[in-house]
Amino acid sequence: MSKHIKNITLSTQRSDISGYELIDIVEKYNGILIPAHIFTPFKSYYGNCNDRLKNIFKEKYDKIFAVELGLSSDTFLADEISELENKTFVTNSDAHSLPKIAREYNKMQVEDISFKEVVKALKNEDGRRIIANYGLDPKLGKYHRTYCDNCNSTIETKEPITICPKCKSEKVTFGVFDRIELIKDKNETKSPKNRPPYIYQVPLAFIPGVGGKTIEKLLDTFETEMNILHKLSKDDIEAVVGEKVANAIEKARTGNAKVQSGGGGNYR
Repeated sequence: MSKHIKNITLSTQRSDISGYELIDIVEKYNGILIPAHIFTPFKSYYGNCNDRLKNIFKEKYDKIFAVELGLSSDTFLADEISELENKTFVTNSDAHSLPKIAREYNKMQVEDISFKEVVKALKNEDGRRIIANYGLDPKLGKYHRTYCDNCNSTIETKEPITICPKCKSEKVTFGVFDRIELIKDKNETKSPKNRPPYIYQVPLAFIPGVGGKTIEKLLDTFETEMNILHKLSKDDIEAVVGEKVANAIEKARTGNAKVQSGGGGNYR
């Protein structure tokens, strides 16, 4: 890739190679290409490149076995686009920082932990498959709705718009929800029968009143954030951090916490 990237030692650098060309390089080394956070504004395939992945990958489109949804979308939004019906959905967080690495993840049915088995799961081969996607409620994603960069307001209109209704500015960052509304080709969301459940989770760091020291105390006791969010009882949590924090976590876990839509790179 040093032939296509100016500074290979830096992360997330711009390359001069297209996804269409990249598939051949990935296949040469027996890899698998997964377009990441496909709806995000600015640089993603659907967000800022094209209405359809088939227009980009052309006859190689069938070599794309999976796509990654990003923080601001979920299964139900992505399945409004018919060309994605036969693609495996994965939910993964960018590995920019260790505390955030599991805010989105997948549960896979495999025989052992190996690259070969993961690829089989992504291809739905020999009984291997993704059996659950864990991720944010899309509203918690920082690009879920359109955002006015001029008056710093999230725009939540029924129809996608490119002009802020408050200040009439055209300096808006288009939201994932609005982009999907614009390019979808289904009148109703109907997921394929083999689509695994999408399980919402609110990371501990997103929950009001749950600070760094509290999170550290919880992890020291219960080992992983997955255990805290999905396996433990409220009483278990309360015994370690008290009733107030336990109630806040329980509200987030049960979907009863008040959520405001993010936009323009800002979490709400």
